[in-house]
Amino acid sequence: MNTQISTPAMKAFVIGPIGDKDAEDGSPARTSYEEGIQVFEDVIAPACTAFGLEAVRADMITRTGEIPEQIFRQLRDCPVVIADLTGANPNVMYELGLRHTTGRVTIQIGEKGRLPFDVAAIRTIMFKRTEAGIVQARKDLSKSLAANLDTGGDPVTATRIWFEAPSIEQKEPDPQTTGVASPASDEDAPGFLELFAEMETGTQSLVQTMVAAASIIEDIIAVYTEATASIRQAEARGGGASVRLAIAELAATKLNEQAARLEVVSGEFARTVDRIEPGIQYLLGRLAEEPDQLAAVPDFPLQVKNLCDAARSSIEGSNAMRVNAIEIGKASRSLKRAGERLAPSFKRFSDTSGRVADWSKLLERFPPLQADAEESANGHE
Repeated sequence: MNTQISTPAMKAFVIGPIGDKDAEDGSPARTSYEEGIQVFEDVIAPACTAFGLEAVRADMITRTGEIPEQIFRQLRDCPVVIADLTGANPNVMYELGLRHTTGRVTIQIGEKGRLPFDVAAIRTIMFKRTEAGIVQARKDLSKSLAANLDTGGDPVTATRIWFEAPSIEQKEPDPQTTGVASPASDEDAPGFLELFAEMETGTQSLVQTMVAAASIIEDIIAVYTEATASIRQAEARGGGASVRLAIAELAATKLNEQAARLEVVSGEFARTVDRIEPGIQYLLGRLAEEPDQLAAVPDFPLQVKNLCDAARSSIEGSNAMRVNAIEIGKASRSLKRAGERLAPSFKRFSDTSGRVADWSKLLERFPPLQADAEESANGHE
């Protein structure tokens, strides 16, 4: 008797928001489950099946044992991992970081406007949660699988740095030479275009971070608006203080969720500015001294100016949101705690935006840009 032995399909482990399918309808946990399963069933699973891959989520593992251990083994051993980054779930981000240390195929996907900024530099399939958007996401994922399954993809920067041998600069400094700058050799010194490319990536990251912050602020305003409308409706029905307190408790829970997101965004915004500010200052100074270099990067000063304008316009709004977070905390203890989490992030964002806005002083050596700035200022008087 001939017995056919079927070869098990190669697995693609899927990490993303799991939620709780047994949670109450309309609850955050239930919504998270429904959104996650939609992406899995309508985007990830069909694309994987087309390439002979079996897509598996953590809640689909049937083997008995400890869940964390099983997840870590899948992250380490699976040839393909697909990460749904919608909502920037902390567990997902931790698992993604572990996966990146393997250097194996890892594909990121997420809903537009709900992506974590700190992976913006890594290619991510972004989609809109519409019928057409879901179809396009499936096509884009299929293309990514086709491009990476055979080649293995390119490791992210963090993976390359993690496994590379320590450079000479990372060795213990000689006490006799500490504090003495040694000139870089012409062979090792980065060229003008290399410096520009690095700063261009950094400025793009800043823009994405500012967009992420704006999205969070919109969500916070929506929480305020919803709570205010609910209180008015309750008052119209004769609801007392206990009803208003319940509404405040629900609003505080939602605000704490946004506070966690804003803490990450504001911190990354400050870190990105710390990283690229010296390069911005150097490049603008060099462009001012060597105008002929502008031919190679004609739009760079204007890009910096636009960043300065955007940062300057966000300062007042950030300060107002900080004051509002503190003021609304007077209504209840839970809102006070939420406000105390939100306020430092708004201040950090405002302070960092101020630093970016100050880069406009570096543009005073570029007459056309300065003329545009003065014309804009006169137009607002």
